[in-house]
Amino acid sequence: MNQAELDLFNDKLDAHAREVERFHGEVANLTRQIGNCDKLVRLANSGLGQIDQKIAEAVRVNAEALQAADHAATQASQAATLATRAAVDDMVRTLGAATEAARKTSLSLNLLQFKTGGWIAVYTVLVLLCCLATGWLTSWALRGQALTPDQAHYIELGKAHEALLANASDKELKQINAIRNRAPKTKPAQDK
Repeated sequence: MNQAELDLFNDKLDAHAREVERFHGEVANLTRQIGNCDKLVRLANSGLGQIDQKIAEAVRVNAEALQAADHAATQASQAATLATRAAVDDMVRTLGAATEAARKTSLSLNLLQFKTGGWIAVYTVLVLLCCLATGWLTSWALRGQALTPDQAHYIELGKAHEALLANASDKELKQINAIRNRAPKTKPAQDK
């Protein structure tokens, strides 16, 4: 091999070495880009995980709000009914005592006094019927409407979540269902 061939060979070897070095540089650059993409994918997965948690929390709060509203309505209705019954029972006892006193008084009075006592008894019965009707109407009107501020807040929160779910697109509903299906099951409470 002569000097010209040797120089040509060395030039080709140097060009090949530069090409290999450039190739290694591109591979390193590509590796950095893949690493950056991997970081972005991890960040996106982390964000999706947080969104999944928020949606699961919203679904749980909505369920709790509905349950609290139902429970509050039942308790309010029961409380109104018990209060009305207690008031009516007290009024009936008072009316019984008043009627007995009126009867004894009417026996000792003349006919005019007897008529007056009769009208008083009729009036008392009418007042009692009005009280009973008012108590029943109050119980009926307030069944399920006597709420605490917390219960009203949970109801409003539940309505807001329900509105969000109603306005969700098919894609969002599929995502929500997927989140519900993979949500961790709650552990049963251990006996103390």
